[in-house]
Amino acid sequence: MTTLTDTPHHNHRWPILWVVLAVLCLHALLLSESPAWFSPHAEKNNPTLSFVTRQIETAKTAPPKQAEKPAEAATSTKHTVPHSTPAPPTAATHPAPIHFDATHPNLTAPVALPERAASAVDLPPFQRANSEGLTEPTAANAPASALLNYTVQGLAKGFHYPASAQLLWKNTQDHYEARLEVGAFLLGSRTQTSSGQLGREGLMPTRFGDKTRSELAVHFQREKGVISFSANTPEVPLLKGAQDRLSVVLQLSALFAGDPTRYPLGTMLSFQTVSQREAEVWQFKVDNEETLNLPYGDLPSIKLLRTPRRDFDQRIELWLAPSLGYLPVRLRITNANGDFVDQLLRSVEKIAP
Repeated sequence: MTTLTDTPHHNHRWPILWVVLAVLCLHALLLSESPAWFSPHAEKNNPTLSFVTRQIETAKTAPPKQAEKPAEAATSTKHTVPHSTPAPPTAATHPAPIHFDATHPNLTAPVALPERAASAVDLPPFQRANSEGLTEPTAANAPASALLNYTVQGLAKGFHYPASAQLLWKNTQDHYEARLEVGAFLLGSRTQTSSGQLGREGLMPTRFGDKTRSELAVHFQREKGVISFSANTPEVPLLKGAQDRLSVVLQLSALFAGDPTRYPLGTMLSFQTVSQREAEVWQFKVDNEETLNLPYGDLPSIKLLRTPRRDFDQRIELWLAPSLGYLPVRLRITNANGDFVDQLLRSVEKIAP
């Protein structure tokens, strides 16, 4: 009778056979499951890979070197890849000149703006060759120093929230400082600051800052005639009457206080306006006269309106109160998606400059 203990040499042979068989199967599996980008059919599914495939095939099928002239053969192989000549750069285009046809000097035609792609996030700054079409102030009277407190109502992604805002405005006759801070519980705060000179033409900013977690700054370099950005945006020309997103509100106050009869209903006021990353032309239309029911009380006011002109533009509604030196008593900003922030004056007090 034969038992397993009688043939120990057979037990040692089987494991070796199994290992050899496993190695052969694994090798066959790797050869059959090669990645798709090495397949000759990869070009049909991914045309962007066709150039790489042709380069590999060219290397494999390159003609053999001639024994008598090996150097020339190598040289000819290097020049088999064609080189395309880049097209010469096209000249920069500028908006066509704007012609005015209005009886009132402030009823200017809309400023031509370039198309704005809906998918764009940070666009190059809007540049103009000159100040044609922009408002030229002839008289300005900036408001006296004041501290304004606002009740804020907001909507963000379908969520209504309360907030508060405070505008600190300092007028020292030849210099100004403005600080607007908006804060909401659990949403954090945002602070904008503007400082510069005051003159016959109103506010002339030298620095603008916008801060949430960190601050982005803009500098108005009047001696060089340019506006520079800390956000690595290219410099843009500084045009006459240029403002930032905060100073433009107070510049409107100064212009109305300087000569309110110059800006009847329908007047269009245009300014080069700077944000953290770009400069473009903002236009405000003197829209209406109405009495607002505010937490501060009922106030007769003048409404100015900036309507969206491109994708993602904000709708800005601003109310100035003549009885308060044309200070801003309400400011409502609405985004393209319907989100908004609405500042309503709650209290105001005069302060020392």
